Amino acid sequence: MSKAAQKSIRKTDIMLVLISAIIVEKGFNVREDMGDIDVLARSIAKIGVKNQLLGKRSGDKVILTAGHRRLLAISLANRKYIGKAGFLQERITEVKVLTDKGSELDRNVTMLLDGEGAKLLTNSEMVQGIKRLLDAGMKPKDIIDSLGVSLSQAQKYNLVKAAKAPAEVQELLDKGKVSLATVNKLQRETSSDAELIEAVKEAATTGEKSTKKVSSDVQKLEDAIALADPTSAKAATLKAIVNKLKAKASAEDIAKLLK
Repeated sequence: MSKAAQKSIRKTDIMLVLISAIIVEKGFNVREDMGDIDVLARSIAKIGVKNQLLGKRSGDKVILTAGHRRLLAISLANRKYIGKAGFLQERITEVKVLTDKGSELDRNVTMLLDGEGAKLLTNSEMVQGIKRLLDAGMKPKDIIDSLGVSLSQAQKYNLVKAAKAPAEVQELLDKGKVSLATVNKLQRETSSDAELIEAVKEAATTGEKSTKKVSSDVQKLEDAIALADPTSAKAATLKAIVNKLKAKASAEDIAKLLK
């Protein structure tokens, strides 16, 4: 083999790991409903595991980053199908795992991206994961840029916006009492967290809420603030102006913010 050919081949960080050595952290994966994994289990029982998992090495164990549904499907395949006619005869005891060398922030982003597989994460699950990234200090624009191609730019923005909502609002979203669309709508139509909480609670009870409408231009300005650096002085001023516009403030009141 020539030196040129040798240089084109690189070693990979793929480990062969015993399933019993894979640790699934409680609460790390925001996916609450794993869905029907029987089809995946049957496929694995017939042809084996074709897609590697992703995990972070910890001593003689591996902490799982991505592949939670596959791991469950392997367990189901072993219990329900493997050993029977038409399926593999030997139980799957080890799997290939790609070494995850990223930071904890990177792991959370990867976990969300892994949710773009056969069973997409729900909106509330995505919001939980995005809030975790926001709490860790990741900027909204960076989160939007990091999310996968299965979501439109508008969908990404709406998820990030919902992740900024107060805990009371997110709890109702997690419980399925209100939809993401309702939360986003009321975020646009209210001017404070307290007003938003009240509006969302009413929407969860009655299914509708009548609030003052916000012009598309004001909404566009608010969207632009979220996509920019929200911690900058300019963004803070613009945000204050948006709140004044929502509150139907006079031109004189708004002008005071520019002095």
